[in-house]
Amino acid sequence: MAFSINVAFITGNVTRDPELKYTPSGTAVCSLGVATNYSMKKGDQWVDVPTFHNVVVWGKQAEFIANSVHKGVKVSVVGRIDNRQYEAKDGTKRYISEIVADTVVPFTPRPGTESSATSFSPPSDLKPEKIVETPTSTDQKVEDIVIPDEMPF
Repeated sequence: MAFSINVAFITGNVTRDPELKYTPSGTAVCSLGVATNYSMKKGDQWVDVPTFHNVVVWGKQAEFIANSVHKGVKVSVVGRIDNRQYEAKDGTKRYISEIVADTVVPFTPRPGTESSATSFSPPSDLKPEKIVETPTSTDQKVEDIVIPDEMPF
């Protein structure tokens, strides 16, 4: 098996309010759009060129994002790029690329700034689905962590 990487990391603004749905088994799925920009020179001026990304979030994080993020909020998304096809109402096959998010982090404004588009306050009981534990013992140092030479994939 060849080594490959599929990681997407974007930071941009939400382009539409998140849409929350549930699968028949009850799993939450939230879809939203995120726009990123890059600059290019046209003539003597620099212009921002937008790229629009479809983002899908699953599980408890989907419910959290649907309830706390809205159009205009700046978010950071980490996930993988996925391509899928579906049949449109007119019977034609359609293809879509989307980022299946592992993590979506809304940005909060700095204290004293007035930006209602980015105002965000997470609930106090929010716990991430994936928890990375750090050593609590003072005996173990980062230098002591052993990484195997051969990866199992």
